[in-house]
This record gives sequence, structure tokens and C-alpha cells, in this order.
Amino acid sequence: MIMHELGMMESALALVQRYATEQHARRVERVVLRIGTLSGVDPESLRFAFDVVSRGTTAEGASFEIESIPAVVFCRSCQKEFKGDNGGFIFQCPTCGDFCGDLRTGKEIELGRLEFS
Repeated sequence: MIMHELGMMESALALVQRYATEQHARRVERVVLRIGTLSGVDPESLRFAFDVVSRGTTAEGASFEIESIPAVVFCRSCQKEFKGDNGGFIFQCPTCGDFCGDLRTGKEIELGRLEFS
């Protein structure tokens, strides 16, 4: 699993470095990634990957945080959203009992915030 996170972090850090260059930053102070609970990403592996990939860059030693995004599912029958916390991708609506697969959030892997100096 760590190879997946290393590749992902290399891509994320390239984006962070691009933003840092655009902002004429000397150093990256903080990186926040938003990760959906159903994204398939292991947060601890991602933290390790950040430490490895950021060595020798302006992000080395930066604060690294992960903001967890819960799975939210939409039920087309009752037109309501509900939290999908069963760990799968087919969810049963707690209101009407229908099975739903319209995942609104929970698979994100995105850059949330950056702080530079």
C-alpha cells in the first residue's frame, strides 16, 4: 500500500512546490490534505510518504495534516442525504430502506490548505 501513497504524495508535493514558487515562498509551513474515508488511502502511510518525499524541498519539516471527509450518500427515493459509514460502496437509506450508490462525498483526495513563509 505504501507505494500507492508515495506516488500520490509525489504528485501532491509537486503541486505544493508549484504553488510555493508562484507565491515566491521561501518555505512551506503547513500542508493540509482532504482525504475521503472511502478513498482507499491509508493516512499513516501518507504521513510517512510526506516525510520521505518532502526531504530536501521547501516543504521539509512542514506541518502535515489530514482532514478526513466522511462518506455522504444521496437517496433518490426520499431525496435525502445520509452518512454512509458501512465501509462499502452500496448503502441502505436509514429513512426508506432503499439501497443507494450515489456517493456525494467520501472519495476525495485533494489539497485543502497551504501556508507559506
